[in-house]
Amino acid sequence: MPGTTDTASRSPSPTPAPPIADAPGPRAQGLINVFNQASKATLDKCSSTNFASCFPTAAQYSPEVLENLRGQIVDQLDRTWKTNFEDIMERRNVVKLLNSLDQCIEDAKLRKKRAEVGANGGPVETPVAPHTLSPSEIHLAHLMPFLEQQATDMSNKLSETQQTNTQLLTTVTAQRAEIGALVRGLENIIQDLEVSAQMMAQDDVQGLSKEVKELETGMKT
Repeated sequence: MPGTTDTASRSPSPTPAPPIADAPGPRAQGLINVFNQASKATLDKCSSTNFASCFPTAAQYSPEVLENLRGQIVDQLDRTWKTNFEDIMERRNVVKLLNSLDQCIEDAKLRKKRAEVGANGGPVETPVAPHTLSPSEIHLAHLMPFLEQQATDMSNKLSETQQTNTQLLTTVTAQRAEIGALVRGLENIIQDLEVSAQMMAQDDVQGLSKEVKELETGMKT
């Protein structure tokens, strides 16, 4: 339809989410830096002095051999830790997940900034943070959709009941009018019968009086 086409053409298409970078972002790089610092601090504890104190005889008679052994152990630990760390980072997809978190946080900050500016460039009401609400307000917020749905259902049922009652009232009123017409018709019939009975009774009395008079006249004769 033309209206639908115009509306669809005017509706802005949603902005696609930018791709997640493979290179470490702020949080991923921070995690890598923490690991490197912790690894270096741990290996620094294995200094020549500390290592020699653990093997005093070797340190006294063959310090060069002991120092070479210490260097090999430190290098091996460093390579093993870094290899295991990189393997875990790759298997768990840590860099992309942390980059996605960075992206979500930046998007939330942008949305918050937009929400603080009205359509005309003026400030609008700052949304209430959920963690500042009381338990009763949170409970009511979860309960409100259910209550609104129940109120809508009850309103619909009440409207249907009122419509049904109106139809019943119309039917009952029509039936009462019909019954009233029947009663009036019966009353008219009864009245007609009573009048007919009275007229018949008068005719019978007049006929009987005539017969009595004729009988009296014959007896006198």
